[in-house]
Amino acid sequence: MMNQKNDSIESLATASLMTVASELFSNHHIITLPKGAKYTFQTIIMTLLHAATSVNNSLESASNDLKLKSFLTKIPSADTIFNYINCNNVEYILSSFRAMNRDLFKSMNIKGKVHDIAIDFHNIPFYGDENTPLISGIKPKNGSAWGYSYCTLDIIGDVKLTLDVIAINGFNKNYFDLITFLFERLEKMQIKVGTVYLDKEFCNDDTISALTKLNINFVIAAKRNPKIMGILDNFKKENGPESTVFEYNFNKNGTYFNLVATHDEEKGYILFATNKDVKSIEIFEKSIPEEYRKRWNIETGYRVKNNFKIRTCTKSPVARTLFFVIQCTLHNILNMLKSVLEITAYELKSLINEDIIKVIRYGLKSLYIIPFKLFLNYLNMYNKTRKRDLRNQLLRI
Repeated sequence: MMNQKNDSIESLATASLMTVASELFSNHHIITLPKGAKYTFQTIIMTLLHAATSVNNSLESASNDLKLKSFLTKIPSADTIFNYINCNNVEYILSSFRAMNRDLFKSMNIKGKVHDIAIDFHNIPFYGDENTPLISGIKPKNGSAWGYSYCTLDIIGDVKLTLDVIAINGFNKNYFDLITFLFERLEKMQIKVGTVYLDKEFCNDDTISALTKLNINFVIAAKRNPKIMGILDNFKKENGPESTVFEYNFNKNGTYFNLVATHDEEKGYILFATNKDVKSIEIFEKSIPEEYRKRWNIETGYRVKNNFKIRTCTKSPVARTLFFVIQCTLHNILNMLKSVLEITAYELKSLINEDIIKVIRYGLKSLYIIPFKLFLNYLNMYNKTRKRDLRNQLLRI
């Protein structure tokens, strides 16, 4: 058993992380190259990974940088890569992302376990014609009310993973259908949901009706409106600046829920919509804001994903989606590795980039020190033996 464990540790330590990433993209054909393509899939992926993991964080800069560093390997131009990418479509790329996740999650033993979930919109401002495909209305940001919008489904807490990405089309979001669709995805993944956390954009009757129908516990940061503030003003006159909870709905036929108003001396009332039982306002006042802080893990996740961002001015929705999926995939690889290793986003970027330069500079076909599936097997093996060792230690205490 000990030799098996040591072999798995050694194999994980010597694996090429560039190989792990590029083989994952290759196995699931994140893009399909056109017939007669002049460049190989591996060269395209390495150029994309170089853009995502180096200071040359645009495709143009990454291509030019690799051309300077390469002695033997021919590097495609950014225009050529964009042409190859645009032979694909958005749904194909998102389908490939889901297939890659299925492989990654096998090593992490997340199925059948209860996880808290965060759902959020990730908006990328757009400054061109709002009739461009895949452009939708977004919360105004950096001088634009239009942009590319993706809805992400994330596990938050000790495990942090982006489970799914949905491209938002059109000018209006159908929240009821979107929430229903996302939880159908979770059911297919065999993920059990503890509580779902959402921001103010989801505080509407459609979202709450969908979650209530699905019997999902939720905590949503709530918006203030004249009706709510009128209720709170009357409460404050009678009881002073105290926290409270009351039943509320958005319209006559809307779904009822609990609106928790926690009072802060500086900020006034902070509002949360929830369907959780209220047994004690004192306990509820303490637990709900504390629970909601878990949602900030998704904000941290966005910052980590931005470490792998490929910057571009392209209007192509296919390229935009591919670049976002690459961010999410590298974020998931990072968190998969964190289940075994102490590694940061910066270290992962550096290790991938070092391997890319080795392959490009010396014309190597690959750095397949360990195949991807075997890497996952070793990762899974190491996690199992580690848990077994911990359990045995606890039994001896």
